[in-house]
This record gives sequence, structure tokens and C-alpha cells, in this order.
Amino acid sequence: MSLIDRYLGKEILLPFVAGLLFLTQLLLATQLLAQADVLFGSGVAFGDVAAIVIALLPHVLGYVLPIAFLLGGVLGVGRLAEDREVVALGAAGISPARLVRVPLALGVVAAALGLWLSLSLEPAGLHAARLRLNEIVKRNVTNDVRAGTFYDQIPGYTVYAERVRRGGWENVLISDRSNPDAPVLALARAGRLEPVGVGQEMQLVLDAGELHREDAEGAEGGEYVTARFRHAELVLGLGTALTDRNALSGSSREMDVATMRARASAERARGDVGQALRFEGYLHRRIAQPLALIPFALLAVPLGASRRIGRGFAVAATLLAVVAHYVLLRGGEVLAQKGALPAAIALQLPTIVLSLVALALVVQQARRGVGAVR
Repeated sequence: MSLIDRYLGKEILLPFVAGLLFLTQLLLATQLLAQADVLFGSGVAFGDVAAIVIALLPHVLGYVLPIAFLLGGVLGVGRLAEDREVVALGAAGISPARLVRVPLALGVVAAALGLWLSLSLEPAGLHAARLRLNEIVKRNVTNDVRAGTFYDQIPGYTVYAERVRRGGWENVLISDRSNPDAPVLALARAGRLEPVGVGQEMQLVLDAGELHREDAEGAEGGEYVTARFRHAELVLGLGTALTDRNALSGSSREMDVATMRARASAERARGDVGQALRFEGYLHRRIAQPLALIPFALLAVPLGASRRIGRGFAVAATLLAVVAHYVLLRGGEVLAQKGALPAAIALQLPTIVLSLVALALVVQQARRGVGAVR
């Protein structure tokens, strides 16, 4: 690697790292604020928030890595162009197109890192974040029951406690309407809710109480049943109380490569081609996102070295490239879902089209020579 390559690499990496840190913090803050009602609940500890942030990092980096890299490349090359260093290189016989190999090499390394994050770390991280959020929701439900207040956030149940002490209740009334034909009223001296496993269930524990149950047909000869108990345990399904609060529930990005391929094969075997194409699209979109670094690396020099139009236009062109990539990616998804193109090709349309545009700009710049950057 020559001195010029190391120099340009440093100029690109500095704004790239700065942009990566800024955009990552911004997107993480957005993700956390979207779950503010859960993460700022009564059952949350600092370790919970830290664990969720770490688990979401691969997912967030997958989005910001291409944008930060393109911005770093444009700003790095643009700094050389503003100081007329690109002109000096041209006077020394070094074409501006020769500079492309530095961002391209960095882009290939960053794309490999992005593929690793997208295909390996992101599914595992989202899975861990979802389970931790489920646990937090359950703890919030346990701690959200207030003394002297009816709590009805558990589907089919209403809880009332005269006193609440450290997650435990005293003099408890629970209305169970999960079966409308046979509602149950439970009275107990003490009770509490305990998380169970990693699913949507919680365990209701009651001590020293009695149950009252009346059939819906009681007026026509049905039975009214009363039973006393010393200790009772009942598993409750939180249902929408859990899924509505957890924004990560049911995310397709939580599936790993093997799972998506297996689902696609299973849907094809059942004859549901639409669903099979959908899962194939999920897989190849996950591959296409980090590969955006390749055309972005090629665009860095043509955009950044165009000193005539200024850095402001270069930054605007960066945003335009990101928008163009997104539009082409969405168009590729539609083509893949309709079966017009194989998912492996349709989802790579952004990479192919933007790479061709970038190469055309590089060739044009090489033909214009130093005059292209004066």
C-alpha cells in the first residue's frame, strides 16, 4: 500500500467512524424511545437496557454501515479536493480514478463485516432482545398492580389488591373472564405474579382463598360452585398484552439463514409459491443490504472529488444515492414476490444498477482528468 493510499484511507476512515457512531446512537435512541413504555417501566434495571442495546447493535449497524461509509468516503475525498490535493495528484500524473481503489478496498472489507453482522449476529441479537423485552414486560405487569386499583391489562382478567408489598399482594380479588360461559371470582389473602419461561405465560400464585364460579345458565338450573384452597397456581397467557408492547415480536429478521431456507422449501413443498418467494426475498434482502457498500465505495471518488459543485451537493448526492438504493431495493422485492425475477437477482438490482452508474462516473472522470476536479 502506497503512502497516498494510506493517506486517503485515513481521510475516509475518520469521518466514516464519526458518522457511524453518530448514526448508531441516533438509531439506537429511536429504537429505545419506541419502547419507552416498556423500558422505563417499574420492573426495569440498568442491566436490562444495556443488554438490549448490545443485542440491537448488529441490527442497527446493518442499516447505518452503508450510509456512514458513503458519507465518510465523500467527505474524505472531498477534503482532498477542497485543498486542491486531487489537482496536485493529477499534475503529478495520478488520475483521480486511481483513488477509487482505496474506498473500494475499504468497502469490500466493510461489506464482508456487514454480511457477517446481517447473517449471523443480527438474528441472534434480535432473538435475545425480544426475549429480554418479554421478560421486562412480564416484570412490569407484576409491578404495575397498584394498591386499591383495578388492573385489567391481562386479557380476560382483572386484579385488585388492597395492599402491595415488594411484588406481593394482600387481600386480593381476581375476576377471571377467560371463559365467558363460566366466569370465576377468586378471593385470596395473598397473591403474586411470577414470570414463566420465555413465552407469553405468567403464573398466578394465590394463598389462603376461595373460588366462586357460576355457569352462564345459572338462572335455568346451572350450578354455583364455591371452593376453598390453601395454595393455588394458574398459568395465564398475556396474549396481546405482551405482543402489543414488544415491537420486536414476529420480526422476520430474527430468523437465521437455515430457518429461512427451510421455510421457503416447506412452503414450496406445500404449493404456496407466494410464501416461498416471500422467505427467499427476506434472505436475499439481508444479503443485499451490506453489499450496498460496493457501489457506494465506487461513488465516493466521483462525488467527493467534484469540487466545482461543492461539498453541499456531494452530501446531497449521498442522500440521493441512499434513496435510490432503497427505491431499487423495494422494486426488486416486488419483482421477487411476483416471481418476475429470481430473488437472488431481483434483490441485487440496487447493487448492479448503482455499480454501473458509479463505474460510468469513474470512467467519465478519468477521461476528463484533472479538469474534472478543478
